[in-house]
Amino acid sequence: MPKDIKVTTTVQHGKENTVHWWNETPWRMVQTNLREIDMADLDAEKFAADLEDFGATVVNLNAAGILAGYQSKLPYHTVSAYLTGASLQQILDACHKRGIRVIARCDFSKIPVAVYEQHPDWAFRKADGSVIEQNGFVQTCQNSVYQTEKVPEILRELLTTHDFDGVYCNMSGFIATDYNGGVHGFCTCDRCKAGFKAAFNMDAPLKPDMKDPVTMRYLGFQTGCGKKLRAAMNDVIKAINPEIALDKVDFLRTESHSEVDVPIWVYSASSNCRHTVGAERHAVSDNAVVDYMGFRYRECTICPEALALRQWQNVANGGSCSLYIIGRLDSHIDRSGFAPTKKVFQFHKKYADIISGLQSGAEILLVCKDQISRSDAESYGWIRALTASHIPFDECRLAGLNETLLAREQAVILADVKMLSREQAAMLDAFAQRGGTVIVSGEAGLGRQPLDCLGVTLGAKHKGCMSSVLKVEEPEFPRCAKAPLIAFGPEFQEVIPEENTAGYMKLVPEHPFGPPEVAYFTEITDIPGLTLHPHGAGKGILIPWSIGAFYQGEGYTNTLNVIQDVLFSLCGIPEIAPKLHESVELVLAKKPGKTVISLINASGYFANSYFKPIPMADIKLTFPTGFAKAAALNGGHVTLDGNAVCLDRLNDFEMIVLEEEQADGTLPVSR
Repeated sequence: MPKDIKVTTTVQHGKENTVHWWNETPWRMVQTNLREIDMADLDAEKFAADLEDFGATVVNLNAAGILAGYQSKLPYHTVSAYLTGASLQQILDACHKRGIRVIARCDFSKIPVAVYEQHPDWAFRKADGSVIEQNGFVQTCQNSVYQTEKVPEILRELLTTHDFDGVYCNMSGFIATDYNGGVHGFCTCDRCKAGFKAAFNMDAPLKPDMKDPVTMRYLGFQTGCGKKLRAAMNDVIKAINPEIALDKVDFLRTESHSEVDVPIWVYSASSNCRHTVGAERHAVSDNAVVDYMGFRYRECTICPEALALRQWQNVANGGSCSLYIIGRLDSHIDRSGFAPTKKVFQFHKKYADIISGLQSGAEILLVCKDQISRSDAESYGWIRALTASHIPFDECRLAGLNETLLAREQAVILADVKMLSREQAAMLDAFAQRGGTVIVSGEAGLGRQPLDCLGVTLGAKHKGCMSSVLKVEEPEFPRCAKAPLIAFGPEFQEVIPEENTAGYMKLVPEHPFGPPEVAYFTEITDIPGLTLHPHGAGKGILIPWSIGAFYQGEGYTNTLNVIQDVLFSLCGIPEIAPKLHESVELVLAKKPGKTVISLINASGYFANSYFKPIPMADIKLTFPTGFAKAAALNGGHVTLDGNAVCLDRLNDFEMIVLEEEQADGTLPVSR
């Protein structure tokens, strides 16, 4: 490790906290996913110098697992045949000399066919008993002897012969997919079946069925196995050296990636960082921006503008700069994304003292479903609406909801999260009782654990709706006045308001929509399309239809109008930038004496392509209180006018640092 390792101890709230290198190092990661041929002619000094020039402080490179990148002496750990260039230790030495930390990339998800043939019980087994094999490698099971007993041996050998600063385990968990996009269900090996039987006295399911309670228990069993394995891995690593960082423990790695035939999610990096920072404030958020188009096109860069946009999103939302490429910086064929990415790295390097230690200044929390998928339409729609409205917000999954998160929020949005526990429902009701606002869309808070703060009981469920709409007449919805008919999609949950619950928007039931001569309605019911219930010092607001998913799917302004009227009119959330273009993302962060506003210009995203963003001029942001001093860090010029912050020009990104007055009228001392 670098010779300048510093471990300090602080005491906060009566607890002793150790400050490790990963908490103090400005994290600018380049992950070089080295192919076996990349080691054949690797020059350690050039490799490290290229990283230093790029602005990297951390590098992630292949070390162990599928192939050993060093001369392993373990019989089941196949050594690469291409170790003719610089050795791993020479790379470590060259990087450490330049102050660059080195993470060992390990992948224990696969073994060579030759190893599998000697140890067939190490394999992941499909329902028919066959294995998943691609290009000479076989998928392993997380419960196998290989992962539970042999992986610790590999880690001990690797980390006692090489002074790595951290370990990242790629594709950890029960990997049931292949590189062609195939999905193979649950592992049915003997150890998985026996483990589940011992834990639940049930036979393990052969394939997932999300309506089957046995499937849900099996998913919980798998999660428990994964946590146990990660804890054991951490024990092994920390016993060797407590200053070796482990992913999912000391740093949390996510990816903003692309894949052929998968819809683009323009806010991928922002959302990933918000989830990570909100869930684990003590851990580094390493959101890797993936350079390539997808598994099939590893050599082809997505496009420079997309890479830059995602890096700016990382920086603004509490994450790190993080680039993931296949191969090395010097031998990468398509380098079109390097220059714009390097620009963000250099910005982060220049202003690391300001960026370091920033905490979210948002007071709105979006709670998303726990399911792991490429798309959650209800959450995506809310993210788009909040971003277009320039409302700073945090994100978490339902399982991560806790009192610490709620304590710093004024409002919570539940994006159709149906499976509330009794404890979660009580927590949210108490939050409203104390003065918070709980906003619910879809069927959240209406199921087995209903929220008292909503003040409604369930009525009929309307399915297969074709022409039903909502009629808006209330003055509380000024944005809807010009477009007072609101479409809501195929499903609507009728609710019956309690006596002190206000109902808004009246349901227009099914009516003819063709031919045009009879396409009109004759009935407007009293069934509300939105309710508001006072609860203690706060309130609960229910939108009993999937407003987020409808907005994500259709994108119409009148859906956005409803969301904005709820947030600005019913909830009283301040409008920071009412005239700023909707494509600009506004992020609010704070540290003692400073408020930091980041503006990310995503106007270059058009259809499914990324282009150079359109410059914007004369931007005005208004806050409840004024500031004493302002500075723009990325080329703009900022002035103060009372409570308004005025920026002359926004290109791709701007970070505005606002300094507050102290009680005595003086400015705080800058650190």
